Amino acid sequence: MPVLLCDLDDTLFDHERATREALGNLRRDHHILSHWTLDELDARHRVLLETLHVQVLSGGLTVDQARQERFGRLLAQADAGGPAEAELLAGAYRDAYASNWQPVPGAIDLLQAVRAAGHPVVIVTNNGLAEQQLKLSRCGFDAWIDAMVTSEEAGVSKPGRGIFEQALARAGASPAEAVMLGDAWTADVQGARAAGISAVWFNRAGRPSPDPAVPELASLAPAEEALGVLRRAGLVLKS
Repeated sequence: MPVLLCDLDDTLFDHERATREALGNLRRDHHILSHWTLDELDARHRVLLETLHVQVLSGGLTVDQARQERFGRLLAQADAGGPAEAELLAGAYRDAYASNWQPVPGAIDLLQAVRAAGHPVVIVTNNGLAEQQLKLSRCGFDAWIDAMVTSEEAGVSKPGRGIFEQALARAGASPAEAVMLGDAWTADVQGARAAGISAVWFNRAGRPSPDPAVPELASLAPAEEALGVLRRAGLVLKS
């Protein structure tokens, strides 16, 4: 049975929007961060988030520890505040981030179309199980998802081959029967291809492609057009 493997953050779940909204709230309510523009704050935060998330995935930090460390480093860059202020900002950020959770536009309709076409959907994500399950539930994805494999439970992160193999095992599918959809070129596209799985790059930002032979989606809507790209990539039921 052909299966869609799908990333969660910034593919189905709009992590980028939730993050930016949360940072905007912090910048408005906490003047200690207001000397940066929102774009500057977002850029600095993004670098720290990606750097520290690697330590979360390796087990070196918990999510909460990484969040507080992130804001501690931001405050150090601003030459302001200390541990107490970092803890305050980390808590305020988490509350604002969670209050802004929503799907990427078109995500629910695409999942419905994929399932209506007879294809299981398995999430493959570099994050903790509890956090990702909460996103599925709050955003209304869980009704359209057959299974999820997180790096926490798999013991390996994308682009490692093992997490893709576990996702295929959950679906009872071979690499040739799967298509991976994701926004991260290295983790999602290169990881899937190294495991023998066709990939579609979700490229909302219109970045230059490292390999024009890889099919792209700039938007998940309309669903039938997005599904057509996935079909051309190999998501096709055999008669």
